[in-house]
Parts: sequence; structure tokens; C-alpha cells
Amino acid sequence: MRALVPLLWLLSLALAGPVAVLVVDERVLEGGSVVRYTGVQRFPIASEAELQPLLRRLSRPPSPARFIYDRRRGWIAVQKFGYRFDLEAVRRAYRAAVELGRREFVLPVVVQEPQPSVEDLARSGIVELFGEARIGFAGSVPSRIHNIRLASSKLDSIQILRGAVFSFNRSLGPVTLAAGYQRAWVIVSDRTVWGVGGGVCHVSSTLFRAAYFAGLPILERHPHSYQIGFYRPTGLDAAVAPGRDLRFRNDTPADLLIQASIQEQALVFRLFGRRDRDAQWRGPVMVWRSPPLPARFIYDPTLPPGRRRQIDFAAEGALVRIYRTVRLHTGEIRQDVLVSRYRPWGAVFLVGPGSGSTLQNPAGK
Repeated sequence: MRALVPLLWLLSLALAGPVAVLVVDERVLEGGSVVRYTGVQRFPIASEAELQPLLRRLSRPPSPARFIYDRRRGWIAVQKFGYRFDLEAVRRAYRAAVELGRREFVLPVVVQEPQPSVEDLARSGIVELFGEARIGFAGSVPSRIHNIRLASSKLDSIQILRGAVFSFNRSLGPVTLAAGYQRAWVIVSDRTVWGVGGGVCHVSSTLFRAAYFAGLPILERHPHSYQIGFYRPTGLDAAVAPGRDLRFRNDTPADLLIQASIQEQALVFRLFGRRDRDAQWRGPVMVWRSPPLPARFIYDPTLPPGRRRQIDFAAEGALVRIYRTVRLHTGEIRQDVLVSRYRPWGAVFLVGPGSGSTLQNPAGK
């Protein structure tokens, strides 16, 4: 009876097949240092026919290092190595294990490094949260939300080298239909019109706040023509267009990493680097105000007859100042004043067919 036990075990091994073992090497950037975690994953193999589906499941491209928030460890950077398998090499390893009666065999794998890796971030001094900002977009038309998602994705994961100047327009590229942008409501001079790229200024305003709150030097920034409800508190918006850019300098001792994300109908920008300063701001301080203009109505044939939808709200004209104090850890103190001039603005309504209101042609033709 005892002699039957090894025989039965070998028979079960031959029927079930050896277990495939994948050696996993993960690395995490936490607390300013790269921590390495090594382990194994095991996959029972009933027959050689199961190898190809397993390799399809395990194969993956590398994922670049990215910061995530961990409740226990705070902000950490994680990555994923890419896995590429040679099916014939795996079959040879499997057959050798069967012939030799081994319970397990290690999957031969080509490991692909992510770019950037957590080691790359650590070498660049990108080790912690440096600044962040959030602006909600609830109530936006779908095309505006699409443009916000598209524009922010083009800025996500950009690195700003130490000493370099970041240009929003240069980094974003063309805002055109060919680039994937859609038509939405945009401000052109003193009119609200249906144009390509509405919502891009939501992206520039959010990134401006992240840089401003972090205490970075702002080299170029333009307020909108009028105060916009999305960008409250007023005085912290940044309009962009051809010839109007958002530019700031990375004057920190490390590179900076931009990360963008959409969270609960809000755009969030975070800057990661090495904190060498603290910034405080106060305001907005209203120097003067003027009353809003009368409401305007824009014909929209897509609305039901007699219906109307408000897309802009009345806003006062104003001269606004915001005061910022930046204290570097070296002891240097910097102070600046952000000035914004807004013209008065009237509420703007989209109206459907059959409305008796005085209408504005949205194309201006």
C-alpha cells in the first residue's frame, strides 16, 4: 500500500501538471526612498494547452511610475513592470518539469522597465506632494467636459525640469477639431460663442492654482474678460488663447511632475517634487465694483420650443487683488500681488424655438 503512494502522487502530477511560478519584483517610492518587494504568483496548469491562455493573461506593457494616495503611507509612487513571454520557451520549461517530475517550474519572462520608473523619479527629486488644486465643472455641457478631459490628459505626467519654464500653450499643442476637441461655449471678446475648445481655460485655471498655491513664480497669467462662476473665489483664474499663455518657472531644487485626474465632477491637478517652501495667500480683495449688464439670449435650435437654459451668470465688473507670501525653507521671503480686472457681464441664456426674447446669433453672423 505504501508503495502505491508515490506512484499515485506521480500519476496525479502527470494528470494535473506542474504549477507555473511567476517571480514578481515590485518597487514603490515612499518616504523619499525606493522600497523593493519580491514575491511569487502560482498558477496550477492542468495541461500544456493552458499555457497560451495564461501567458495572454499575464502579458502586459509597463506602466510608468505614478503617485497614488495610501491611507496608511500617504503619497507613494507605484509602477508596473511589463511582462513579455516566449510561448516556445515556456513550453520547454513546462515539459522539462513534467519529465523530471517537478511540482513547479518558473515562467521564463522578459521584464520591461517602465518609463519613468520610481527610481527615475527619486533621482529627479520627485518624492512628495508639492502643490494641488481642484475646480469643479458640474453643470457643464458634455462637449465642455470632453474638452476638459482631453486637455488635462495631454498635460498629465509632464515633467518640468528644475530651472525650466512651463508654457501651457506649448505643452498642450493645437486646440482644433483635428486634435479631438469639440465645440462648446467660449468667450470671444465681449461675446459668448459656440467655438472649438470651450473648457480648455478650466484646465489652465486649475493648473495655475496648483502652481500659485505651491508658491512657484508666475511669469504670465491673464484673467478672463469677466468673473466666471466655475472659478470662485474670483481672481484665481487663468485664460489662455493664441497669444495669451500661462507660464510659470520651476525654481525648486528638484524636477516637478504634473498629475491630472477627474474626481467627482472636478478637475484636479497635483504637482509632485520636493517641498522647499510654504505659501499663503489672502483675498480676494475687491478694490472696486460695477453692476452687471442686462441679460442676453442666444437661440439654440436643439432645445425644446419655449425652453431656455442659463449658461452664464450675471457678474459684476471688478478690480480684484490677491496677496501671496512665499516662505522658502532657506529663510527667504517673497511677496507678490495678483491683479485681475473684470468687465461687467450679463446673464446669458440659451432659448429654444418660439421664444419671444430678443436673441443673439451665436455665430455672430
